[in-house]
Amino acid sequence: MNIAVLIKQVPRTDRIKIDHETGTLIRSGVESILNPYCEYALDLAVDIKKRCGGVKITAFTMGPSSSEAVLRRAMALGADEGVMLCDRAFAGSDCWATAYTLSSGILKVFEGLPDMIICGKQAVDGDTAQVPGEIATILDIPVLPYVNRVTEVCDFAEAVCEMDSELLTLRSGLPVLMTVGSGSNIRRMPSLNDVRSAFKKKVTVLDAKAAGCDPSFTGLKGSPTRVVKIETVVSKGKCMIFDEKNIEQGLDYFNGIIYK
Repeated sequence: MNIAVLIKQVPRTDRIKIDHETGTLIRSGVESILNPYCEYALDLAVDIKKRCGGVKITAFTMGPSSSEAVLRRAMALGADEGVMLCDRAFAGSDCWATAYTLSSGILKVFEGLPDMIICGKQAVDGDTAQVPGEIATILDIPVLPYVNRVTEVCDFAEAVCEMDSELLTLRSGLPVLMTVGSGSNIRRMPSLNDVRSAFKKKVTVLDAKAAGCDPSFTGLKGSPTRVVKIETVVSKGKCMIFDEKNIEQGLDYFNGIIYK
């Protein structure tokens, strides 16, 4: 069984800078990490590998050459190989162009479709949550959304999915794309041997041509959406603090609002 896990290098959200002319993130000089939801996706793939024999996990990422760091981390955490889609032609990609590029890379590497594609529900630097569904649309495969755990895998996949306040058991034939929305809040730390092994594993680098991408569908040029305006949100709300010294005043204030 082949599982493709899609991961993304994201900037620390407390240090994000934005180019106000292009509407894109300025990544240079900002510490980058593996997107937490992507790590949850990888954890799910590793769990499936432990329970089912003969599973190969290939981690995919699209980004600059520095993205190799998150691929190495993914391999230290259980991925067998890494694929990096890296080309200046991919710069400025919106959700659709990103989905197209990743889909092209997957088809090229596997010479078709893998059995499963697992990805985090969203990236913390964009929060659009559109890429997984767009990849499924491009590849014409079903989606199991917000997977909490996979209960069965054979010629189909059965999973428990978190939908709003409910847990639903859904089943799909293979190939299938899964999105993962939750996981452990404790960041796993690979052992020294796992890290050493990760730096010995293969990383395949694909540019636009090697991935079989049509240049008109990649990067800023191939992105149908544009950020037209960015504004800094300034809080204008009035804050009132009541403590033990003026609690009666606070109660009177809130009662006045409730019973007004």
